[in-house]
Amino acid sequence: MKKKVIAVCLVIVVAILGLAFKDNLIRTYVALCHEDLQTYAVQFLDGNERTSGQYGVWKTSCYPDSGMVEFHTGGWGLAPNSIYKGFYYSADNTHQLFSAAYADKTSMVIDGDNATWTDGTDNHGTSTRIADNWFWFKASF
Repeated sequence: MKKKVIAVCLVIVVAILGLAFKDNLIRTYVALCHEDLQTYAVQFLDGNERTSGQYGVWKTSCYPDSGMVEFHTGGWGLAPNSIYKGFYYSADNTHQLFSAAYADKTSMVIDGDNATWTDGTDNHGTSTRIADNWFWFKASF
């Protein structure tokens, strides 16, 4: 009985740690596998007029006008309190706004490898460089 309790506790601890470090694990994956991801992103941008797709377990969105492909890794909440996380490929190696942000109403402040944006309301987000052409994002609405 005692061994079962210890095993259950260990599973719970591993699950909690996995959730706590999920973002860092994904960033590490992108840093290590960015070449394969870039092949997908470039083909997605060049391939056709499709705007959504799937890469492994992640849903993807393509924005040819800005040269960006987003990989959605998580999100939660109901409007007006939603948070989205993921990473994106930027063909021109610059920070980009989250897909749902209105470019004409949004300001972005870039500070080296980090950027923040807001549209003047409670909508805001961050972008952090992972590797050349690859950025992590978090957007709140």
